[in-house]
Amino acid sequence: MINRNMTFSILAVDDDPTNINVIISHLKPLNAKMLIATSGDAALEILKSVQPDLIILDINMPNMSGLEVCKQIKSDPLYKHIPVLFLTGSEKDISEAFAVGGVDYIIKPVRSEELIARVNTHLTLSTLVDSLDKANVMLESVNESLEIKVAERTKELVAANSNLRREIDERRRLQDKLTYLSNHDFITRMFNRNSMEMELKNVMESSYEENKKYYFLFIDLDQFKVVNDTCGHIAGDELLRQVADLLRNLFSKEDIIARMGGDEFAVLFNLDSLEHAIRRTSAVKEAVESYRFEWGDEAFKHSLSAALVEIDESIDSVSHLMSIAERTCFESKRKGGSEVSVYNYTKQHIDKTHQQMRIIPLIHHAIEHDQFTLYYQEITPIIEDGTRKIEVLIRLVGSDGKIKPPGQFIPIAEKFHIITEIDKWVIRKAFIAVKELPSHVEVSINLSGDFIAKSSAVDLIKRYLAEYEINPHQVCFEITETSAISNIESTQSLLSSLQPLGFKFALDDFGTGTSSYEYLKELSVDYVKIDGMFVRDIDKDDISQKMVESIAGIAKAKGIKVVAECIETAESLDILRSLNIDYYQGYYSHVPESLVNFRAD
Repeated sequence: MINRNMTFSILAVDDDPTNINVIISHLKPLNAKMLIATSGDAALEILKSVQPDLIILDINMPNMSGLEVCKQIKSDPLYKHIPVLFLTGSEKDISEAFAVGGVDYIIKPVRSEELIARVNTHLTLSTLVDSLDKANVMLESVNESLEIKVAERTKELVAANSNLRREIDERRRLQDKLTYLSNHDFITRMFNRNSMEMELKNVMESSYEENKKYYFLFIDLDQFKVVNDTCGHIAGDELLRQVADLLRNLFSKEDIIARMGGDEFAVLFNLDSLEHAIRRTSAVKEAVESYRFEWGDEAFKHSLSAALVEIDESIDSVSHLMSIAERTCFESKRKGGSEVSVYNYTKQHIDKTHQQMRIIPLIHHAIEHDQFTLYYQEITPIIEDGTRKIEVLIRLVGSDGKIKPPGQFIPIAEKFHIITEIDKWVIRKAFIAVKELPSHVEVSINLSGDFIAKSSAVDLIKRYLAEYEINPHQVCFEITETSAISNIESTQSLLSSLQPLGFKFALDDFGTGTSSYEYLKELSVDYVKIDGMFVRDIDKDDISQKMVESIAGIAKAKGIKVVAECIETAESLDILRSLNIDYYQGYYSHVPESLVNFRAD
């Protein structure tokens, strides 16, 4: 465990200021001194004057990648001892990251608990290595002293024999202590993470051949920080010692118990079935949650979040097992704590998340190699007004040449916050298309909530406007109601900056929010697009018809044009016509097709 009375310094290196701010915010509980650099060159310059205790380094940076920065750091004897923790949005860089000297990695987006746990672990390891180095220096000093004394006393062997034996015994005690410290946790006197990983390696190599069933239990104490913050770190250390004793009493001498770092413990044990392993885990959970930790006049009860993983042939390495255990334990934390997640039971959900993360490199590859394409769908006026409106829609071209719909990649891009790169691609390609279109054609472009929230959004659109020299009156940006509400100030800023230039705005999926009408009053948009959930069954559902009529009435009172989405039947269109809706959009009039097929006449 890190001594909280010590001040640690952490250098965060990322070319995106937003990521820097996220890292600083997540690490605030550590009270560490934070150094920041937005490029590799800046990071190397900082190292000339300050040597941090740990470096958090983004892999993908312009001019000099994080891998090259790490390589230079590790080539310099002055800095090579500093642990480097990589940030990456893609697992494809991981093997190279370790090859250049990285000690660990975190996949973006960064989770607070994971980042703090990893930083705590490597600061602790770094401190331990430093302690071991000092012990080695002391041992070398003792050895040198011992050799001198042996030479001086050789002439007086009989008289010096007892002293010589004492010197040798002292050396052996130091060696034993050094060996013990390298394999055990100083606070709990349990095995440490390194020892547990060695035991796991041995078990995984032998258990498959012996047909034994082994289980790995990963435990994270909930509310441990409450004791540290309330009673101090001495109390926190004592709590860890008492929990360690509790775990020892719950398992046999043959079971391997270790403190993995911070408030994390792990147990490797052998039982005949998963059912018995679950019962054993439940007993551990009950014992920990029934235990009261007392410190002075204070008494605390704790819960735990845990992961139980059956070790089988599908797990091919210790690092793979640790990754599964940590991700499964995170599922327990995500559910609010006091939860045990069994990998076999939660595997489908966890594997789904893992599969989603594998799509991230494919999205990056598609952006870099222009493997997206634009489709379009007509927005048809109910009463002809001399204009032509279309909405551009993105599709992904797979390696097999097949077109993948947005549902297969847009939600993942949004979840892992890489949707803004897709937004930039769409805006740029749409502007290129607009430049070739006649002036009576208006193109609608969707913007994500992440893009709206970026402070650089307005500047980027203005830059593209100047670069492609388009008529802004031909562009309408569509923002979903939920995105607008979530980023209301950013949305208002975007409208106030771009509408004077001639850009139009539409509030998409309108009616899905809890305060739709209130925000319609606040936002000065040009169009409202009524969500398809109200329109799809308008010819069969009187309530839906009243909802559409109400939205249209309020919009028109503000002078806002109304578009109805998801129109699929002539009957629905007749009702919209009777309600004086301005435009409709849906498969009834036009099935989306490639933008290259668009004809303006």
